[in-house]
Amino acid sequence: MPVRLLVEASRSRSGLHAERKIALIVSSDGKVREASGETRPVKPLYAVGEAREVEAEVGEGELAVQVRLVRGPRGRVRGYVAVIDREGRELYRTVLRKRKVRPSRGDERYHRAVELALEYLSIAKYLRSYKPSSRSGSARPHEEG
Repeated sequence: MPVRLLVEASRSRSGLHAERKIALIVSSDGKVREASGETRPVKPLYAVGEAREVEAEVGEGELAVQVRLVRGPRGRVRGYVAVIDREGRELYRTVLRKRKVRPSRGDERYHRAVELALEYLSIAKYLRSYKPSSRSGSARPHEEG
């Protein structure tokens, strides 16, 4: 069953706001690749740029990772990193604010996929922290429905 992921690079007319969405596939052995498959254009969030939806095939033992980064008028970057299984269910989500990645919801055992995606994108070197904290239970369990 293909998983629908978004790939986007857009900015506002004034150039003060920008959005980037990246779709990645992380294998169980730690290899990261960009999601590929059938694509179709969709409307981007901001006026200048493009966006497309990718129907990626996620194999056995692989996870899809959706990264969303938004730069605001003061140059601050925030967003999220979501880990998705092959059925399209979100297993884990982290938020990125103030140069820190913090677990938001889901099972923290999928945090390794987030770390691999951030290292693949060379974002990790700009972050103050992106490893999970030592305290357990900081992420809320994901509710089905």
